[in-house]
Order: sequence, then C-alpha cells, then structure tokens
Amino acid sequence: MRTLMRNQLVSIVAAASVGLVPVLAFAHGKLENAVPAAGSTAEVAPDALRLTFNEDLESSFSTIKVVDASGAPATKEKAKVDSSNPRVLTVAVPKLASGSYTVQWAVMTHDAHKTKGTYTFMVK
Repeated sequence: MRTLMRNQLVSIVAAASVGLVPVLAFAHGKLENAVPAAGSTAEVAPDALRLTFNEDLESSFSTIKVVDASGAPATKEKAKVDSSNPRVLTVAVPKLASGSYTVQWAVMTHDAHKTKGTYTFMVK
C-alpha cells in the first residue's frame, strides 16, 4: 500500500512538472511583430519603428537602436513604451537614406526577464 501511494505521488509530481514546462518556456519577451517588418523593403523611409512583444515591457530597460550598413547609428531618440499598450516599443527615426538598416532591440519584461535580438530591413 505504501509503495502504491509513493508511486502515485511521484506520478502526480512528474505530471505537474511537465505541465509547468510550457509556462516557463514562454516567460521571456518575444518579438511578435515589427514595423517595418524583418526582411522587408520600405518604399518610403519610416518615421518611426514599432515593435510589439508578447509581454508588458519595462521602459527603463528596453531599447531600440537602428544602424546603417556601415554600422553608424541612424537613431538618436530613446525608445519609448507605448502608454496605451505596454507591449509596444517605439522609436522615432530621422529621414533614412536608401539602403540597408539593422534594428537592434533589447527589452526587459515586467517579470525581469531580458531578451534581445536583431533584424534588418531596406529603404528603397
């Protein structure tokens, strides 16, 4: 009887642990949408970038930098979390010349997880 109860308890704990894995896997901010999009070509230079994540962001620890093909910074403004949607990070950009640009982003979500990434887009 004791062995049966122990085996049941082990099974319950194992099942609960496996059930938590998906929750833990999604505990980091993930880029869900970007304007301009990764790999896209804009006919007209955007006046701002808008990145949407799967979790609310901490504005003090979330950044966007845009660099041109030579690695020179193309943005001077600080990125801001949208006051109406805390999952959206925006940054104003000056008039961009034709060429390739790399977006470098780093965010911290409200649960203090940090994530970063890059993507490129072109201006025609």
